[in-house]
Amino acid sequence: MKPIIQMAIDVTDNERAVYLAGCAMRAGADWIEVGNPLNKFQGVHAIRYMRDHFPDTYILVDMMVLAGAKRYVTAVREYGGQNVTVTGLCPDITVRETIEEGKKQGVDVTVDLFNVADPVAAAQKYAAMGADYIMVHFGVDQKRENPNASPLETLKKVNELVDTPLSYAVYDAEEAVQAVRNGADVIVVGEPLLSAEDPEKAMKEFIDIVKAEGAKL
Repeated sequence: MKPIIQMAIDVTDNERAVYLAGCAMRAGADWIEVGNPLNKFQGVHAIRYMRDHFPDTYILVDMMVLAGAKRYVTAVREYGGQNVTVTGLCPDITVRETIEEGKKQGVDVTVDLFNVADPVAAAQKYAAMGADYIMVHFGVDQKRENPNASPLETLKKVNELVDTPLSYAVYDAEEAVQAVRNGADVIVVGEPLLSAEDPEKAMKEFIDIVKAEGAKL
């Protein structure tokens, strides 16, 4: 049932990551994201570590590929991931090669529109390239600087123009509900749930609210 809930495990050590991923799965999450901080601090071995603990879970690896796509797609496949991100800030050839390599190796590709100049036009371009998912993404630093801002209208416009499944990053359940109404197929969330006093309880409350909204559509 839509939306898919993708729990972004944006921590820096494997043990904490596995604990939080376990909380997420018990709370009802669908996908686990090996977050970019985890990749940076622990390397590709974090993918295998997560796969070993959650053998039946769909794992997205937030590589934010910027160049040299093949090595990253290959690593995601070999270490047990099923989806890799490429940033829309890189050259078109890199996005195209990531998508092509993903299709060759059986790895889904999410193109992240974080901070691109024209996300609506970019979404159409990457949909035509064959992206498996397109992510409308307002980053944590942007949210901290402008706490009341969000790209919900961008999401709505993109949804009207492309058939590619859309993922959307949120920071609270209220925005997630609005995102589902505006066409998000995948809701991506990490903080503040990861830092909650009781992460599993916070995750379950969030997921129950968002899934209930999806059930209405």
